[in-house]
Amino acid sequence: MVTDRAQGHTLEAVVASLLLLAAIGFALQMTAVTPLSASTSSQHLENQMRSTASGVLASAAEKGALRETVLYWNNSTARFHGTNGSSYYTDDPPNTTFGGMLRRTFDRRNIAYNVEVHYQQQDCVQRREQLFVAGEPSDHAVSASRSVAIMDGDHLYDADTSVNESITVDEAGFFAPDVNEAHSDCAGASDGPLYNLVRVEVIAWRI
Repeated sequence: MVTDRAQGHTLEAVVASLLLLAAIGFALQMTAVTPLSASTSSQHLENQMRSTASGVLASAAEKGALRETVLYWNNSTARFHGTNGSSYYTDDPPNTTFGGMLRRTFDRRNIAYNVEVHYQQQDCVQRREQLFVAGEPSDHAVSASRSVAIMDGDHLYDADTSVNESITVDEAGFFAPDVNEAHSDCAGASDGPLYNLVRVEVIAWRI
Protein backbone atom coordinates (compact mmCIF):
# COMPACT_ATOMS: atom_id res chain seq x y z
CA MET A 1 0.00 0.00 0.00
CA VAL A 2 2.82 2.40 0.94
CA THR A 3 4.69 1.51 -2.25
CA ASP A 4 1.61 2.15 -4.41
CA ARG A 5 1.06 5.53 -2.73
CA ALA A 6 4.71 6.54 -3.27
CA GLN A 7 4.51 5.54 -6.90
CA GLY A 8 1.33 7.60 -7.25
CA HIS A 9 3.00 10.70 -5.82
CA THR A 10 5.99 10.20 -8.12
CA LEU A 11 3.72 9.88 -11.14
CA GLU A 12 1.83 13.04 -10.14
CA ALA A 13 5.13 14.94 -9.83
CA VAL A 14 6.28 13.78 -13.27
CA VAL A 15 2.96 14.75 -14.86
CA ALA A 16 3.04 18.17 -13.15
CA SER A 17 6.59 18.77 -14.40
CA LEU A 18 5.60 17.85 -17.96
CA LEU A 19 2.62 20.20 -17.80
CA LEU A 20 4.82 23.03 -16.51
CA LEU A 21 7.37 22.51 -19.30
CA ALA A 22 4.59 22.42 -21.89
CA ALA A 23 3.15 25.69 -20.56
CA ILE A 24 6.56 27.40 -20.70
CA GLY A 25 7.13 26.16 -24.26
CA PHE A 26 3.70 27.41 -25.34
CA ALA A 27 4.32 30.82 -23.77
CA LEU A 28 7.68 31.15 -25.55
CA GLN A 29 6.09 30.31 -28.89
CA MET A 30 3.39 32.94 -28.38
CA THR A 31 5.98 35.68 -27.62
CA ALA A 32 7.77 36.88 -30.73
CA VAL A 33 11.31 38.00 -29.98
CA THR A 34 12.63 40.51 -32.51
CA PRO A 35 15.73 42.74 -32.63
CA LEU A 36 13.50 45.67 -31.64
CA SER A 37 11.86 43.92 -28.67
CA ALA A 38 12.35 45.66 -25.34
CA SER A 39 15.21 43.81 -23.66
CA THR A 40 18.50 44.33 -21.96
CA SER A 41 20.19 43.81 -25.31
CA SER A 42 18.11 46.45 -27.16
CA GLN A 43 18.59 48.89 -24.29
CA HIS A 44 22.32 48.37 -24.58
CA LEU A 45 22.15 49.13 -28.31
CA GLU A 46 20.17 52.30 -27.67
CA ASN A 47 22.67 53.45 -25.05
CA GLN A 48 25.49 52.69 -27.48
CA MET A 49 23.84 54.71 -30.27
CA ARG A 50 23.23 57.65 -27.93
CA SER A 51 26.84 57.55 -26.77
CA THR A 52 28.05 57.41 -30.37
CA ALA A 53 25.90 60.38 -31.39
CA SER A 54 27.11 62.38 -28.38
CA GLY A 55 30.70 61.54 -29.25
CA VAL A 56 30.31 62.71 -32.86
CA LEU A 57 28.72 65.97 -31.73
CA ALA A 58 31.42 66.62 -29.14
CA SER A 59 34.20 65.92 -31.62
CA ALA A 60 32.54 68.09 -34.28
CA ALA A 61 32.09 70.95 -31.82
CA GLU A 62 35.76 70.75 -30.80
CA LYS A 63 36.85 70.96 -34.46
CA GLY A 64 34.47 73.82 -35.26
CA ALA A 65 32.58 71.51 -37.62
CA LEU A 66 29.18 72.18 -36.04
CA ARG A 67 29.55 75.93 -36.54
CA GLU A 68 30.70 75.34 -40.13
CA THR A 69 27.60 73.23 -40.88
CA VAL A 70 25.14 75.63 -39.25
CA LEU A 71 26.66 78.49 -41.29
CA TYR A 72 26.74 76.43 -44.52
CA TRP A 73 23.98 78.68 -45.79
CA ASN A 74 23.31 79.97 -49.30
CA ASN A 75 22.28 83.56 -48.84
CA SER A 76 21.02 83.80 -52.45
CA THR A 77 18.55 80.89 -52.21
CA ALA A 78 17.86 81.18 -48.46
CA ARG A 79 18.59 77.51 -47.82
CA PHE A 80 21.55 75.23 -47.20
CA HIS A 81 24.01 74.70 -50.06
CA GLY A 82 23.18 71.78 -52.34
CA THR A 83 19.70 71.01 -51.07
CA ASN A 84 18.42 71.11 -54.67
CA GLY A 85 15.13 72.91 -54.15
CA SER A 86 14.34 71.36 -50.77
CA SER A 87 14.90 73.13 -47.50
CA TYR A 88 16.95 70.21 -46.14
CA TYR A 89 19.15 67.31 -47.27
CA THR A 90 17.54 63.93 -47.95
CA ASP A 91 19.99 61.64 -49.77
CA ASP A 92 23.21 62.58 -48.01
CA PRO A 93 24.16 64.91 -45.17
CA PRO A 94 25.81 68.23 -46.09
CA ASN A 95 29.21 68.28 -47.76
CA THR A 96 30.88 69.59 -44.64
CA THR A 97 33.27 68.15 -42.07
CA PHE A 98 30.36 67.30 -39.78
CA GLY A 99 28.47 65.65 -42.65
CA GLY A 100 31.48 63.46 -43.38
CA MET A 101 31.73 62.49 -39.72
CA LEU A 102 28.09 61.42 -39.72
CA ARG A 103 28.56 59.28 -42.82
CA ARG A 104 31.65 57.55 -41.51
CA THR A 105 30.12 56.93 -38.08
CA PHE A 106 26.58 55.80 -38.85
CA ASP A 107 26.29 54.61 -42.46
CA ARG A 108 28.67 51.66 -42.07
CA ARG A 109 26.76 50.54 -38.95
CA ASN A 110 23.33 50.52 -40.63
CA ILE A 111 22.10 53.33 -38.40
CA ALA A 112 19.70 55.89 -39.86
CA TYR A 113 19.71 59.44 -38.54
CA ASN A 114 18.09 62.85 -38.84
CA VAL A 115 19.75 66.14 -37.96
CA GLU A 116 17.86 69.20 -36.73
CA VAL A 117 18.94 72.68 -35.72
CA HIS A 118 16.93 74.31 -32.94
CA TYR A 119 17.08 78.07 -32.46
CA GLN A 120 15.22 80.86 -30.70
CA GLN A 121 13.01 83.37 -32.43
CA GLN A 122 12.70 86.98 -31.31
CA ASP A 123 9.28 86.09 -29.88
CA CYS A 124 11.22 83.76 -27.51
CA VAL A 125 9.69 80.65 -29.10
CA GLN A 126 12.00 77.77 -29.97
CA ARG A 127 11.89 76.85 -33.66
CA ARG A 128 13.41 74.01 -35.66
CA GLU A 129 15.26 73.94 -38.97
CA GLN A 130 15.61 70.46 -40.44
CA LEU A 131 19.11 69.88 -41.79
CA PHE A 132 19.12 66.23 -42.87
CA VAL A 133 16.14 63.86 -42.99
CA ALA A 134 16.68 60.14 -43.65
CA GLY A 135 13.17 59.04 -42.66
CA GLU A 136 10.74 58.59 -39.81
CA PRO A 137 12.50 57.58 -36.57
CA SER A 138 11.47 54.26 -35.03
CA ASP A 139 10.03 53.89 -31.53
CA HIS A 140 13.52 52.99 -30.34
CA ALA A 141 15.26 56.08 -31.72
CA VAL A 142 17.67 57.97 -29.48
CA SER A 143 18.87 61.55 -29.62
CA ALA A 144 21.82 63.66 -28.57
CA SER A 145 22.42 67.38 -28.96
CA ARG A 146 25.10 70.04 -28.66
CA SER A 147 24.78 73.83 -28.47
CA VAL A 148 26.71 76.25 -30.65
CA ALA A 149 26.96 79.99 -30.04
CA ILE A 150 26.65 81.99 -33.26
CA MET A 151 28.17 85.45 -33.01
CA ASP A 152 27.32 88.62 -34.94
CA GLY A 153 30.64 88.61 -36.76
CA ASP A 154 30.55 84.96 -37.89
CA HIS A 155 30.83 84.54 -41.66
CA LEU A 156 28.75 82.21 -43.81
CA TYR A 157 30.41 79.36 -45.70
CA ASP A 158 30.38 78.86 -49.46
CA ALA A 159 29.44 75.61 -51.21
CA ASP A 160 33.09 74.49 -51.23
CA THR A 161 33.17 75.02 -47.41
CA SER A 162 35.46 78.03 -47.72
CA VAL A 163 34.62 81.04 -45.54
CA ASN A 164 32.71 83.78 -47.35
CA GLU A 165 34.66 86.82 -46.21
CA SER A 166 32.20 89.24 -47.79
CA ILE A 167 29.13 88.50 -45.67
CA THR A 168 28.53 87.92 -41.97
CA VAL A 169 25.58 86.16 -40.46
CA ASP A 170 23.94 89.36 -39.21
CA GLU A 171 24.02 90.75 -42.76
CA ALA A 172 22.51 87.63 -44.36
CA GLY A 173 19.01 86.29 -44.77
CA PHE A 174 19.83 83.59 -42.25
CA PHE A 175 17.22 81.13 -40.95
CA ALA A 176 17.87 82.13 -37.32
CA PRO A 177 17.34 85.75 -36.26
CA ASP A 178 19.49 87.93 -34.02
CA VAL A 179 17.80 87.39 -30.66
CA ASN A 180 20.17 89.75 -28.86
CA GLU A 181 19.11 92.85 -30.71
CA ALA A 182 18.13 95.68 -28.36
CA HIS A 183 14.45 95.43 -29.25
CA SER A 184 14.18 91.71 -28.48
CA ASP A 185 11.77 90.87 -25.67
CA CYS A 186 13.33 87.53 -24.83
CA ALA A 187 14.48 87.08 -21.26
CA GLY A 188 18.16 87.86 -20.86
CA ALA A 189 18.51 89.35 -24.34
CA SER A 190 20.73 92.38 -24.75
CA ASP A 191 22.53 94.30 -27.44
CA GLY A 192 25.69 92.17 -27.41
CA PRO A 193 27.87 90.09 -29.77
CA LEU A 194 25.81 86.89 -29.42
CA TYR A 195 23.61 86.38 -32.49
CA ASN A 196 21.79 83.17 -31.52
CA LEU A 197 22.44 80.07 -29.46
CA VAL A 198 21.52 77.10 -31.66
CA ARG A 199 21.29 73.46 -30.67
CA VAL A 200 22.26 70.74 -33.15
CA GLU A 201 20.36 67.50 -32.50
CA VAL A 202 21.05 64.05 -33.97
CA ILE A 203 18.22 61.50 -33.88
CA ALA A 204 19.46 57.97 -34.60
CA TRP A 205 17.81 54.57 -34.96
CA ARG A 206 18.82 51.13 -36.19
CA ILE A 207 17.56 49.91 -39.59
